Amino acid sequence: MARQFLTPIDLNKLELQNARIQNLGSDPNPAVAGQIYYNTVDSQLKYYNGGASAWQVIGQSVEQLEDAVADLITAGNGISVDYNDGTSTLTIANTGVTSLLGTTDEVTVSASAGAVTISLPSTINADTTGNANTATTLATSRAISLGGDLSGSASFNGGSDITINATIQANSVALGTDTTGDYVAGASAGNGISVSGSGGEGSTLTIANTGVLSLTGTANEVTVSASAGNITVGLPDNVTVAGDLTVDGNLTVSGSTTYLNTATLQVEDNKVLLNSNTTGSPSVDAGIEVERGDAANSEFFWDESEGRWTASNGSASYVAALKYSANVGNNSATSFAITHNLGTRDVTVNVYDNATYETVEVDIARTNTSTVTVTFAVAPSTDAYRVVITG
Repeated sequence: MARQFLTPIDLNKLELQNARIQNLGSDPNPAVAGQIYYNTVDSQLKYYNGGASAWQVIGQSVEQLEDAVADLITAGNGISVDYNDGTSTLTIANTGVTSLLGTTDEVTVSASAGAVTISLPSTINADTTGNANTATTLATSRAISLGGDLSGSASFNGGSDITINATIQANSVALGTDTTGDYVAGASAGNGISVSGSGGEGSTLTIANTGVLSLTGTANEVTVSASAGNITVGLPDNVTVAGDLTVDGNLTVSGSTTYLNTATLQVEDNKVLLNSNTTGSPSVDAGIEVERGDAANSEFFWDESEGRWTASNGSASYVAALKYSANVGNNSATSFAITHNLGTRDVTVNVYDNATYETVEVDIARTNTSTVTVTFAVAPSTDAYRVVITG
């Protein structure tokens, strides 16, 4: 049985060698546009165009040539194109201006078709009405008014000069904008200080302390030397924190055991360092152990003797898979040796396109226990593909 591909195959402009088109004795049904096959009865290569005429012989027939010519002609402004496929006729017609005539005493036209010249006659009759040439005043008087902080208006028709008597509006002078000199516009409250009243002429401001008036310490948490004046705040020898505790600096715990009695442990740092006091050649395993009561404890740890991560459920151990990945491509080479140092040929190699993230098929050789070689038919561009090795 034939192998099915449920996704298109892109050969990236490479040759399809020794291929054979499907051989059938009749047109396959159903079909999709672009499907091709070889008809063994008619000895013809056919394709399916998806239209009413369905399967077509590959090659230029008279009908196909006529259709191709018709497709090359497109109607433009004032031109219509009508191709009759049944009669194989092409009709081109003018749908724009077919004749031109001039208006008497306004526009002259030299002809109704062909080369046409449009111009004005030597004499143009026009009717001009109104008093635009003789007027001495405006037909309608207009009022001119002052706005903003001034008020006043006068009527003007162009017959004589006008005078506007201006009046300053009440409360229209803004301190600091329309005046000069220093003044306090107001006061703003700060931390622990309140301000009541408003600034400006004749105003009164009241400034009061709304902050700390006295200090006392909480037993086993904070000691305070006084309630006012010069105050010293410190920690007692034994500290109890009832709520949350945030330490912005480093925290050093020197006891033998650290107990965490919490439902959830959250660590913001992306790395937790175990065996931090190790020096020289490593020899001690490190990892995480889960207490399981009556059942054997489970572990996930770094096995120093094997140089691998190992998981254990208490009765069996499982080696964790390791991974190595690298980009390949330099516009010149077609073969790339990837050193993974996983210590085995039992590796899985996957190559994908860095632009589309789709898997691509290439030649893969497991050269030795530390290296695999990937080979392309055409030199890939710089860092075009990524090689992922798991083992």
